[in-house]
Amino acid sequence: MGAITNNSAKIFLSITDGKICRRVQSPTESSLPRTLKDGRVVNEEWYDGWEGIIHDIQTRESDFGKEWQVTIADGTTTAILGFKYSSGYAASFLKALPNLDLTKSVKISPKLTVEGDKKRSVIFLNQNGPVKWAYTKENPNGMPGLKQIKVKGISTWDDSDMMDFLEQMVAEKIRPNLTSTISNTDDLPF
Repeated sequence: MGAITNNSAKIFLSITDGKICRRVQSPTESSLPRTLKDGRVVNEEWYDGWEGIIHDIQTRESDFGKEWQVTIADGTTTAILGFKYSSGYAASFLKALPNLDLTKSVKISPKLTVEGDKKRSVIFLNQNGPVKWAYTKENPNGMPGLKQIKVKGISTWDDSDMMDFLEQMVAEKIRPNLTSTISNTDDLPF
């Protein structure tokens, strides 16, 4: 079951600071106010995880760049969870997908750890226990690794080949096996 119960047709979620976040129109018993950079105050509900059956996974372009959209339903609530296309959240989620039973409920739990000035973001999937990654550094199973490149003279890690591989894997192996009950996604706001 999803983290909340209501009669809303679709709920839009994001991941912020290791938590699942739902912005609400007005304050609720469980929402907290947050002031945005532009001075606007928004009300948000925060969750440690979300549970349901994955019905769709796709990418979309937004004002903030390319991102993943995962549609999750629990029988009463349909949620669309969005997160950055190239992120620790995306990589960990996508690497575990081939080991999921797509016909059963899964718990999605993001986590953010901070060590010094380094942040590490990850999504844990749980389906009758933790779901292991199908693609690892030790057993890449065809997935390209990160490449160290220089951008404006500064060394950085590029995950472009890895993300292209994972996006193709979703298109060819995951999406055809999803039992989508979402009849029309044209009315979604993205």
